[in-house]
Amino acid sequence: VTLANPKNIQLESVSIYDLTGRLVKTVDLRGMASEMTLDVSTLSNATYLILITGKYGQISKLMVKE
Repeated sequence: VTLANPKNIQLESVSIYDLTGRLVKTVDLRGMASEMTLDVSTLSNATYLILITGKYGQISKLMVKE
């Protein structure tokens, strides 16, 4: 999965949760450039909630791994 940050907003971390609410992966994004690739190959095929935390708040996205 590729995270793009074209506006270079200060990001802190990305957390990936399964749909039961269990945290399955956390990645530190401090010092991230405009793009970063997350390795999700170890995750099972399922739907996940991705929570991106930055200096100005949080945003959540759904990811379906097939």
